[in-house]
This record gives sequence, structure tokens and C-alpha cells, in this order.
Amino acid sequence: MTITETSGPIESRRAGPAALLGSVLTGGAIGAAVASVVVGIILGKATLWGAGAGFFVLLVLVSAVSGRRERARTPRAEKRRALAMIESRRATSGELADVPISFVLTVAPEDRAAYRVAFSQAINLVDIADYPPRRVVVVEYPAHEPWDVTIVTRPDQEWARRAAEASMDSAPESTLVKNPNREGTHCLLSLLALLLGAAVIVLLFRAELFRDGDGDGGNRTGDGGRAGGAEVSVSASASVSSRTTSARTSESMLADGQMRRTVEALATAGVTTAVEFRIEEHSMWANGTGDGGDSGDSGTDAGEPSIELRSLPYERLPALVREARTTSGIGDDGSWRIDIGHDAKTGPLVIRVTVTDPRGSATLRADAQGRVTERAAAPR
Repeated sequence: MTITETSGPIESRRAGPAALLGSVLTGGAIGAAVASVVVGIILGKATLWGAGAGFFVLLVLVSAVSGRRERARTPRAEKRRALAMIESRRATSGELADVPISFVLTVAPEDRAAYRVAFSQAINLVDIADYPPRRVVVVEYPAHEPWDVTIVTRPDQEWARRAAEASMDSAPESTLVKNPNREGTHCLLSLLALLLGAAVIVLLFRAELFRDGDGDGGNRTGDGGRAGGAEVSVSASASVSSRTTSARTSESMLADGQMRRTVEALATAGVTTAVEFRIEEHSMWANGTGDGGDSGDSGTDAGEPSIELRSLPYERLPALVREARTTSGIGDDGSWRIDIGHDAKTGPLVIRVTVTDPRGSATLRADAQGRVTERAAAPR
């Protein structure tokens, strides 16, 4: 039996536009869901990351259900057998008994033109010698998927006899058949859709994600900014005798590092020195402010010393508030205030902590390094 060389590639069915559109939409939805989870966690928005996680789970469930229904509606593909000639073989890898072998075959179906196909199949190590190039073998494939070829390692007697008696010519390389649904364009479009979906979420929340206090327009006097994730608003007022600058934050000043971050926001607004400085739960007040280089703004009086705001021991101040409360017996539900200034015009820098609750108030004094010099008295 001789099968002559034929020409012309075999036609195969591509995924339709509807399937391609479905993959693109699914990729975009997955990208948006994952980005919602990430952005929600970064911004601390539980509703956003919760919605993203819920939508992602919904997508997985819908995909699983639709895939099962599609498999149930699709009838099992009819298997067909044909003779094929081995054009080449190559072992790819493998450390077990079954070794993956890359084959290129010329397949000669009885109802269509001969064609080439490339595929990989695991063959037992001791049987590799039974599949040399130019040998005719029996293959099996679905009727509508001629690229999905498998060598039948143990054919029945009829097909084994036909393979032993047959001789074949090679089909042209132009007849090589590939799975049209695995083309790179399909995967690339799905990937681009996934990235686009994620980009949409990031763009919607870009103002909150990328806003900080280090830009050219951030934290200038009278503008809002961010310091370490907390909102900081800096404002200034001036009179004939003095200038006052305040900073307000949405986070408690007792939070770890919040005082230092707020002072940096003041520095960005041009305030680095003051004559009097006060810190409360959500605000800072700098009176007689200046930039450290202009003597006209260094204080209310020419001879009054100024405070270098960045040099203060902010890391110690929350502990001083806690110590004042503990020593005086005032609970955490009470208010507190820190006043910083020089003791008289030429005296040392003094940090005074005042804690208050409905029962009374108490004070604690510390030096410029945050060392306690006077313990808080019991409340009245």
C-alpha cells in the first residue's frame, strides 16, 4: 500500500469571535478584581478589597459552572484512526521510565489529504527503539481536531497489518497543522485585557495612591497634604506682632511616628522654627514661626530665642503623655496637651505635658532631650 504525497494544508476550526470576546472580557474582569483587592488593602478600604475578592470568587464560580455546562452540551468527539509516518523524533527530557518524545508525523487519513503534525507523547524508555524515523505507525485523533494526534502503541491486528504493509511519502511542510486556539494573539489579547482592567482601578484611585507631602504642590501654606498615610492640613495666620502656623492631621499625634511626619509637613510649608510650640491630639501650633534664616520671622521679639522644630525628641513625647497619665491617675479618655518653649527668655527649653479629665488635671515637665525633671501631681 503506497500513499503518495499530497499538497494543501488541512482546514481547522478556529475559536469564534464570541469565544475570543468572552476571553477578553474575562481577563479584564479578573484584572479589575485583583487590582481592587490590592488597592483596597493599600488604602485600608475594606469595602473595596472585599468587593474585589467577592467579585473574583464569583468569576471563578461562573467560569466553573459554564465550563461544566459546555462540556455537558458538547458531544464526545468521534475518534478516528489513520496511518502515519514518523518524520522525526526527539527526546525532550525525563528521568522516569516514560520519556516525553517530540514527534513530527505525516498523517494520511482516508477521507482527507495527508498533512503534517507536531506533538509530544510519553513513550516507555525500552520502546523508543520501536519508533525510528520513516516507520509507519497507527495514530488516533478526534474527527474535528486533526492536530490532537496520539500514537496507538498497541493497535489491533488489522491496523497492525496495514501499518506493516504500507509505504508512505512525506507531506509538504506547508501542510503542518496546529491548534488554532493556542495562537499567541489570543493569549496576548487576554493578557492585555487583564492589565487594562487593573489599570482602570488604579487610575480611579490614583489621587489617593500617589498623593504625598513631597511634591511641589503638596503641603504649601493653606494646602492639604499627606504625611505617612494620614491627612495633614497646614494653615497660617499673621498679625502685626506675630505669625502662627498650624497643622491638623486625621490620625492621633500619639500614633507611632505621626508627630515627626507632621513636623516634616510644616517644614515643607516653610516652617522650621517657632517661639512657642503646642501639640494636641490632632493638631500642632507654632507661634512666632520662621524659616530659620530670616530674623524678621524668627519670633515676636528680636531677643526671644526660637525653637528648632526638627530637633525636638518627638519619639519620646508619646511616652511622656502616657507617664503623665499613669503617674497622675488620669485615664486615657481624658485630653492632653504638650507645650514647648524656653523657660524665660534665656532659660533652657522646657517640655510641659498637661493631662486632663473630668476629675482634674496634672502636669509633667521634661528637658530638651525628653528626660523627666518634674513628676505630674495628682489631680485635684
